Amino acid sequence: MNIKRIASNSALVATPVAIALAATLLIPTPAAADPLAPPTGGCPGTRVGTYSLSTSSHIEIYYSPAQGGTNCVKTVSSKTSARYLYAQAALVGTGQVNSDEGLYRSYAGPIILTGTDGRCISVAAKASPSTRPAEATRRSLDALHCG
Repeated sequence: MNIKRIASNSALVATPVAIALAATLLIPTPAAADPLAPPTGGCPGTRVGTYSLSTSSHIEIYYSPAQGGTNCVKTVSSKTSARYLYAQAALVGTGQVNSDEGLYRSYAGPIILTGTDGRCISVAAKASPSTRPAEATRRSLDALHCG
C-alpha cells in the first residue's frame, strides 16, 4: 500500500469539503426585515421637511403611509466630532412623545411616530457646538405636517 498515495487522496477529499464549509460560513443569511426599520442612519419614507437649527445642524422630518401614517424626526449635525444632540417628536393631542439625546457624531434619532394620518406632529431639537447641553441651540416647531 502506497502511504503517499493515501495521503494525497485524503487531501483531495478534505480540501473541497473544507472549502464548502468555509463558503457556507462566509455567505450572509438574510435577516428577517422589519418593514418600519429605517435604513442605516435614516428614517422610513420620504423627507418632507428640513428646518435650520444652527449653522452646523438641522432638523429632518420624514413621512411614510405605513401603519396609518409614520413620521420620523432626526436632528442632524454636519460636524464629525462628538457633540450634544437632542430630537423629540410628539403626536399632537395624543400624549405620544418620543425623544433621543446624547453625544453623537452625526445625528440624534430617528424618532418614529405611527398613526399620524389626520394628525399634526410637534418637534423639538437641540444641537450644541460642544459636548455640553447648556450650550445647545433649541428650536421647537408646533403642529406641523398635519395629514
